[in-house]
Amino acid sequence: MSPTVPPDLLDDALAWLRGLEGVSPEHAKERLADLRARSPETRMRLLWQREAATGEYHYDLLFLSPEGSVSLAFAPDRVIPWPLRGSQRSGEQLVLRVNGVDMTMERAVSVLDVLWEDTGLARRLVNAALVEQALATRQTNLSADRLQQAMDAFRRARGLLTAEATRRWMTERGVSHARLEEIVASEAAVADLRREVVEGRVEDFFAAHREEFDRLRVVRLRYADRDRADAAAGTLRNGVTEKDPVALAVGEVLAGVATCRMEANGRDELVALFGARAAEARTGQVLGPAGLPDGGFCVAHVLAVEPAVLDEVTRGLVERRIFEGWLAEQRRHAHMEWFWGSRVRTDEITADLRT
Repeated sequence: MSPTVPPDLLDDALAWLRGLEGVSPEHAKERLADLRARSPETRMRLLWQREAATGEYHYDLLFLSPEGSVSLAFAPDRVIPWPLRGSQRSGEQLVLRVNGVDMTMERAVSVLDVLWEDTGLARRLVNAALVEQALATRQTNLSADRLQQAMDAFRRARGLLTAEATRRWMTERGVSHARLEEIVASEAAVADLRREVVEGRVEDFFAAHREEFDRLRVVRLRYADRDRADAAAGTLRNGVTEKDPVALAVGEVLAGVATCRMEANGRDELVALFGARAAEARTGQVLGPAGLPDGGFCVAHVLAVEPAVLDEVTRGLVERRIFEGWLAEQRRHAHMEWFWGSRVRTDEITADLRT
């Protein structure tokens, strides 16, 4: 018998699996709370597969430990023959039909070729899968009061301040009340996971990375032409001093400018735009030009640097950074299997996601 799973728990788990006949995954996950309560120290994860030919679900229960995993399943004697497992109805291959023209899953995926040009989109897909995996081993049932609090926060964040606004939002997206509760519960579970990951780490992380959370007051200038952006940056570097930051904000600097505005930016925002030079930017420094996604060019002049303090806003930024670091570590060790795209592309994007 495996040392990772108590023998009496295996007996209980097998009886529990036998009782899942005809039960949907949503209800199966709810029932899992009872089994977890019998052995709170054992990490469990429920997996399922829907047989397209019959619509029935097959369940596997995983018991997880540092030494490895134990898988337990029950298959009735009338289960579908193995040659038909994984088969699909023809309709399940269709995503959309326009004027009688079918859009198949294969065709829809080919349109998503932009994925290979946008590592950020691929990262979000992988992150979502990693978060779902982490949540699957946790008890995520919410009490009625907690669900209501999460629902209120969900509505406030989207400006759904009346019942009519909420109903309209649901109708526009084809979301039932039951599905809305699932979405809210999922967001609350992710928030709990994030709190668990960052607990006790915020102060030390902030102390080690304090300057990265500075706020920089800058004049941001946007140009359509690279030559004009270069000329403006040169003028600012040669003629503007810390004592007189706007003395030469005329002539060459404003010639050809598309937009000019004063902003307060986090240092990480400027690093993302201007690169490593912004990581140590000080008052009076000129950053850029940097290319913009729309083809324009940006120049920024730093007017002031406000040292970071661990207030509520900064604490939220620190928590996000810690959680993003946790996700990066999960990606580094994740097994990623892509089901479309060339091997060259999938290998490249997998390597990027693990860096």
